[in-house]
Amino acid sequence: MATDKRSLLVSWLASSKLRARTLTAALMLCAAPAAVHAAPEVQQWSTPAGARVLFVETHEIPAVDVRMTFAAGAARDGEHPGVARLTSNLLMSGTESLNGDALAEAYEREGAEVSTGAARDMGWVEFRSLSDEAHLWPVARTVADLAANPTFPPGEVERLIGQQRTSLARKAQSPGALASRAFWRTVYGDHPYGHEPLGTEESLDAITRDDIRAFHERYYAAANANLAIVGDLSRAEAERLARTLTESLPQGEPASALPRVPDPEADETVREDFPSNQAHVLIGRPAVARGGDRWPALVVANHVLGGGGFSSRLMSEVREERGLVYGISSGFSPMSARGPFRVQLQTRGDQTGEALEVVNAQLKRFVQEGPSAAEVDDAVSNITGGFPLEVDSNSELTGYLSMIGFYELPTNYLQQYRDRIAEVDAEAARVAFAEVVGDQPLVRVIVGGNRARDAQP
Repeated sequence: MATDKRSLLVSWLASSKLRARTLTAALMLCAAPAAVHAAPEVQQWSTPAGARVLFVETHEIPAVDVRMTFAAGAARDGEHPGVARLTSNLLMSGTESLNGDALAEAYEREGAEVSTGAARDMGWVEFRSLSDEAHLWPVARTVADLAANPTFPPGEVERLIGQQRTSLARKAQSPGALASRAFWRTVYGDHPYGHEPLGTEESLDAITRDDIRAFHERYYAAANANLAIVGDLSRAEAERLARTLTESLPQGEPASALPRVPDPEADETVREDFPSNQAHVLIGRPAVARGGDRWPALVVANHVLGGGGFSSRLMSEVREERGLVYGISSGFSPMSARGPFRVQLQTRGDQTGEALEVVNAQLKRFVQEGPSAAEVDDAVSNITGGFPLEVDSNSELTGYLSMIGFYELPTNYLQQYRDRIAEVDAEAARVAFAEVVGDQPLVRVIVGGNRARDAQP
C-alpha cells in the first residue's frame, strides 16, 4: 500500500508545471506524523569531506528534508557587518554552471523547495524533495553546486545590498525592531552578537564582492558543516546523499570559538523615542549557552514565569490582574556563546513605569522563591505533553537534528529530553533560574510610547 501511494504521488507530480506548486500540498494530503514517537532513532557519521551527519529514517511520506548548517552567521561578520546575510542570500543567484533563473527552473522541474538563510550563529541551505531517485538526485546535485560554487554576480551583489538597505530602513520604522536592535547592542556591546545582522548603511557601502567571496571560502567548508537528513531513505542512500552534498565543498576547518560574553557591570536603561502610543520594552541579560545540565530546569522555570502563555505568572500578574500590558512573555535563547534571557512586553506609554515596577517585583520574587510545586507539575505536564507535536513532521524533526548537530549535543538528546524535563522539581527550577538570572544587572530597553506620555495631563 505504501509503495502504491508513493508511485501514485510521483506520477501525479510528473507535470513540470505542477510540481513546484503542488509538492507541499500533496505531501500534506498523505502525511502521517514523521515521528510518531517523541524519540526517533538518530544515526550519526561523518562524510569523507569532514561534515557531521545526523539522519532519521522515516517512510511515512515519500519525501526527504535536508538542512546543511555552517558556522557562518552574523557572529562571523568581523569587520564587515551584514556580509553573512548577503552571502547566504546570494547563494541562490547562480553558480558556475547555472544562473539564478536556471537554478529556479531546476528546482521547479523536480518539484523541490530550496532556501537559504542566516542568523547570528549559523548560515544554512535547506531543501525538500521527493525521495524518488529520479527527482532527489538532480535536486541534490544542484544544491551541492549552489553551496560550493556560487558566482556572486556583480549585478546581484548590488541588488541584494540594496535590499538589505531597504530592510534596514523598514526596521527603522518599527518600534519592535528598534527595541530588539538596541537590546542586542546594549547587552552584547562589542561582542560579535552585538551588531545588527543586516549590517549598517556604512558597512553595506564598504562590502565588496571580494569580501563576500572570502566569507564564503572561509565558512562554507565541509569541516565547518553539519547535515540533518530526515526522510524516505535507507542508511546507504543517506550516506550517498551526504557525500553528494559535501564532496565539492572545500575541506576547510571549523570556525573558531566565539569570545566569552561579558556580564553587564550595572543595570542600564536605554530609551529611544518613537511616535507611537505603545511602548515596546525588553528586559534581560546574557544567560546561557546551548547545552548544559541546567537547561531542562530553565525550560520549566521559564514556562512558569513567562513562557507558558496565559498560564504564566507574568501574564497573570501584569496583564490579567492589572491590565498594564497588551502582551508579555519571557524566554531563554541559548546560542554558541551565552544567549540572552528576555522579558518582552508592549504597554501604553504612560503606563510604562508602572508596568516595569510590577515586572521587576515579579522577577525579584521569582529569583527568591522560585515556582511552586503545583506550578512546576503543571509546567512539566504541558511541556512533556506537547513535545511530540514539536517533532511530528519531517521538517520539524530536521530542525531539531540541525540544532543537535550544530551545537554538538548528544545524539540521544530527543530521547532524553522529556525524561529530563519530567525529573525537574520546584527546587531545581528555582536554583537554575537564580544561578543564571538571579539578582544580576539587567538591561532595560524602551522604545516608543511617546504619544501616550505626551498626552498625559
